[in-house]
This record gives sequence, structure tokens and C-alpha cells, in this order.
Amino acid sequence: MIFFPAGRPRYAPASANSFIRTYLSLMMPYNLFSCDPHQQFFNTLQDLSCNCRAPFLSLNMMHMISEFCTRQIILLYNIDTTWPENDQKYVKQLVDRMQAGIASYGFTVHTVVVRQDLSVLDRYDPRQWLVFNWCEGFEGMPWSDALVAKALEARGFTFTGSDAKTMIVAQDKWRVKQILHDAGVPTPAGMVLDETTPISAWKIFPALVKPVNQHGSFGVTKDSVVESPAELQRQVNWIKKTFSSPSLVEPFLNDREFQVAVWGNHKLQVLPPMELDYSEFTALQDRLYTFDSKFDPNSPGWSGIKWHCPAPINEELREELGRIAMAAFRAVRCRDYARFDLRLYKGKPMILDVNPNPDLDPTSVFPAAAETMGLNYGSMALRILALAAMRLRRRLAARKTRKAKKLQLAASL
Repeated sequence: MIFFPAGRPRYAPASANSFIRTYLSLMMPYNLFSCDPHQQFFNTLQDLSCNCRAPFLSLNMMHMISEFCTRQIILLYNIDTTWPENDQKYVKQLVDRMQAGIASYGFTVHTVVVRQDLSVLDRYDPRQWLVFNWCEGFEGMPWSDALVAKALEARGFTFTGSDAKTMIVAQDKWRVKQILHDAGVPTPAGMVLDETTPISAWKIFPALVKPVNQHGSFGVTKDSVVESPAELQRQVNWIKKTFSSPSLVEPFLNDREFQVAVWGNHKLQVLPPMELDYSEFTALQDRLYTFDSKFDPNSPGWSGIKWHCPAPINEELREELGRIAMAAFRAVRCRDYARFDLRLYKGKPMILDVNPNPDLDPTSVFPAAAETMGLNYGSMALRILALAAMRLRRRLAARKTRKAKKLQLAASL
């Protein structure tokens, strides 16, 4: 995979540490750290400024850290004992890397592995701990990430990423397409094919066929690109038999493909787009990012599909990709961060898929795009945490206000 990073992690020399101390001393009179949680972060930043191995803290990074009302982070992730041993080891390596990156900014980070429920969180106070939700589901329950989010909500935790309602919506590709269409976000026309809809109802070829209820390219193979009603029938039958799912069919757009990362909430920011380059392939069936292309090193797509970040595009297309990705973010009600897959149709971007809580493997789009902006892995994770931290601050402030009103009311009686 090819990346073109514009920046690397930097470390603060003595002069930079002196600058941090000066900056903090100048900010103190303005009461930026007037509440106890902020005072904790002032102490943290002072500690960092005295540590020659502390990550370089820009003004933006220091402001971001000051927004937190807790320094205690739960890094929640899952491992399924049925996974191959190498996969389990790799997940732990990624978790260790993210933990170290976040901890380098002065946070206490507990890594917590999830199996079949969230009882492992019983000892944590949701008023004092912020959750980085990197958990994709419960053991033995595929695509149960929405259940994890729902369980976190029931326990009162503030966590990164989309809420349970959005995660449930995202599990249904047809529902997502309807939401995008109703919001005026460009997406290819589509149809759900099951036992109630005849194959003859679909007229556009070549077409792309995929399961309605699968993710991570499950059910997407070279055979997913069909060029006749007979091939369409074959693929619909296979999806029904393999996944017990109806099929979503849409026109196959044989054009440039991009993945666009977006983060934020009230104010969104688009990260540099990544392009998937299929120029080595001419057959339609090879110009598709299949399950094998993602996970099988021996597949032609693994090495044949090239990745370019930032994508080599003009400013007009870059702005259009960003505009459509942000519109999709808002339409589906994503939160904190999401990734959008798009292809061009007659030069215009079309949304193919919406991915709330997308993959954060270091070779994936989000870390690669963040790196082109000069953000290392820990900084990227901290930015996502900061978005959730704003919600925790609002919740605690609202709780404090309610308590004060009750006391005031009691005193007046």
C-alpha cells in the first residue's frame, strides 16, 4: 500500500518545552483552567513540558487537551477467541500502540477487552471515565457493534463514535441509501432483490450486487459485478444462501474511487481524500475492492490496487468530495468520525457506502489521512477523544445545574 505522508511525529526540544511553560503561564490569568479538571490538565501539561520525550504540543493540541474534563480513558476493544492467533496478537499490538499514543499526552489509559457483555466496566464510574469505543461487537455475535453502543448508553458512559441508533441504521445498506436519497445526497440508484421481486425488474448492466446486511466487504467478490440477468440471478441466489440476506443491486460505476474521512460534530472537517487506483486492471470484475483484496495477500487486488493519499485531484473535485461526504455525515447522523466510499459518475461523486466508527488500523484511511496533516497515531486518537470529551463536559455541567436547582428548591421550602 502506498502512502505519501507529509509529516512525522515530532518531539519537543528544550526551547519548545520552555514555550509551553510560557504559554500556560500567560493563559492562567484568563481562567482557562479555573475548574478542577482543567487544573489537572494544567498540572499535566507542566509535567509534559519538563519531559524531553514529551510529544510536541502545538497551540491547537494544548487547546484541545484543555477541553477535557477528565484524564481517565477506557480503551474498549474486543477479541474473539475463535479468531486465528495471529489476528488476536495483531489486535493487541494495535491496542498497545493507541494506548501509548494517548498516554503520551498525560492521560491514564486502561485497556479493557470485551467478551460477551460489558460487566468488565462495573468498577468504572461513567462520570470520571471517558470511553474510546474501539469495540466491534460481542464474542460470537457478528455485527453487534450497535449492541455495544446501546450497552454503553445504558450504563451512562460517554464514548467516542456514533450512537446506537446510527449504528443500527448503518447495518442496513438499503435504509442508508434511502436516507441519502431523501437528503439529496448523490448516491447510485438501487433496488432490493429478494423472493418478492423478480430479477427482470432490474434493467441496468453492468451492476454491482452485495448483501444488504453485511459490512467490511463481506459478500463482495469478483462475481459481485454482473453483466446479465443470468449472472444477477446467480449472485442473488448465492447471497441468499450464504448470508440469509436480500441483495442490494445498483449500477456498477467503472470510474475513479475515493475514500473520504470526516471528523467533527457541529463543525466538520474533511481529511485529505484517498484514491484507490485500479489502473493495473482492465476487466470490470477486477476493478472492485473485494473482501479478498482487503484480507488475502495472495489476491491480485492486494498488491494490484494502489492507494494514494492525498489523492491526485484538482481543488474543485476535492471540495466536491468533501461537500458530499459532509452532507452524508449529517444525513445519517454520524458522530465524531466516519468514512465515506465514493465513485465518480460522469465526473460527479456518488456515495457508495457510509462507515460510522470506521477502521483505525494504521494502514487504513483515517490514520493515513491524519498523517498527511502532521498528526501521528496518538494525536489522531486524541482528536477523536476530544470530540467525545465535549459531550461529557456538557453532561457533567447539566448534572451540576440540576443538582444546584434541587438544592435551591429545597432551601426555599
